[in-house]
Amino acid sequence: MRIKILLAALLPLAAAASALADDASSSAEMIKRGAYLATAADCTACHTAPGAAKHVEFGGGYPLASPFGVIYGTNISSDKQFGIGDWSDDEFVRAVRDGVGKDGQQLYPAMPYDSFTKMKREDVLAIKAYLLSLPGVHAAPAKTDLSFPFNQRWGMTFWKWFNFDKGALKNDPAKSDDWNRGRYLVDALEHCGTCHTPRNLTMGMDNSKAFAGGDLGSWVAFNITPDKNAGIGNWSQQDLVTYLKTGNVAGKASASGAMAEAIEHSLQHLTDGDLNAIATYIRSVPAISDDRQTQPRDQWGKAASNVFADRSNAVKFDQSASALFNSNCAACHGQSGAGIGKGFHAYPSLFNHTTTGAADSRNLVSVILGGVQRHMSQGEVMMPSFANQLTDEQIAQLSQYVSKQFGDPAGATVTAKDVAKMRKAADLTYPPKIEDGTQK
Repeated sequence: MRIKILLAALLPLAAAASALADDASSSAEMIKRGAYLATAADCTACHTAPGAAKHVEFGGGYPLASPFGVIYGTNISSDKQFGIGDWSDDEFVRAVRDGVGKDGQQLYPAMPYDSFTKMKREDVLAIKAYLLSLPGVHAAPAKTDLSFPFNQRWGMTFWKWFNFDKGALKNDPAKSDDWNRGRYLVDALEHCGTCHTPRNLTMGMDNSKAFAGGDLGSWVAFNITPDKNAGIGNWSQQDLVTYLKTGNVAGKASASGAMAEAIEHSLQHLTDGDLNAIATYIRSVPAISDDRQTQPRDQWGKAASNVFADRSNAVKFDQSASALFNSNCAACHGQSGAGIGKGFHAYPSLFNHTTTGAADSRNLVSVILGGVQRHMSQGEVMMPSFANQLTDEQIAQLSQYVSKQFGDPAGATVTAKDVAKMRKAADLTYPPKIEDGTQK
């Protein structure tokens, strides 16, 4: 009898222990899934200050340039005072998918809720579980302080009337699982349209020209539709997957600027299955042409056959521009411009490259000014900045030379004034800043 009584008493305890173990397992799985989803959504890019240490990840402070002023990423760490530590599930979902903050304030669309609205609620909550599992950052990031009237957040209500289609994506039963997964990644989590879709007069995405290319100020987010000249219509499935995974496809492209950041922080960490799904979907969207691009961007240019002779050929090229190339670029990209080395750490060719083959050469100038740096799983990819070494006039001459010789001559229109404007936007000085008597 006593044994039966004891068993009767222990059974509920065993059941409770089993339930707790199941809950812990379920919670751990949710956090793991949330970590992957947060990576796919590239949350760290906008919510971690530049150069911040690992322990202050998601503490906010990243400056996002906009036509109306600088918007700073918010603290989304688990801190209860400055982060989301005391947010309810509904409050977090409303912020991510509806663009409404905890206290009811309208969020600026620098937070891409016009894409995130397409996310599933359970995915948003998995991201929240992951963020709350990390140490909090007990600090307030820089405050967004736009000038009037853009500091009136209630005005975003009217913006949403024209530009915000609320609601999660639903699978298209006529399409494959791979295609539907790719659309969810591209249109929702990765929010690719935020950069790659042009904007309308109210600065909302012009979805009638989805993925036809976006204006990022000193950078251009290129056309990624299947158009063979303006877009990526001549890229294979494997080309796209390789680019998303490594940031480089020999004879086609190497990533820089915001795309390099997206690959570094997000895309390189996705599974091959998800990368293939992205490629499948992107290759299926409507192709959109651009009259400025008369042939594929990766098919422009040729090797320089006699660089030293070009120095004295004032009719074909400016002497100083050719000399600038030899003294600043040839050591890594080769005197012919064909690049040096093979494999991941190779310096890319300057011809047959989508950056030099663009009619809009802003990306070329921005790369010369700011350099390239990608922290990849295979190692570091780096090109130094020349902002402290070359004047605005020299960078303009150099970019014109590269466009004429190795790319689309239509891009050889950069002036010193253009470079000065881009330099100022990137806060890159010439000559170098001098601090405490030391030249930086």
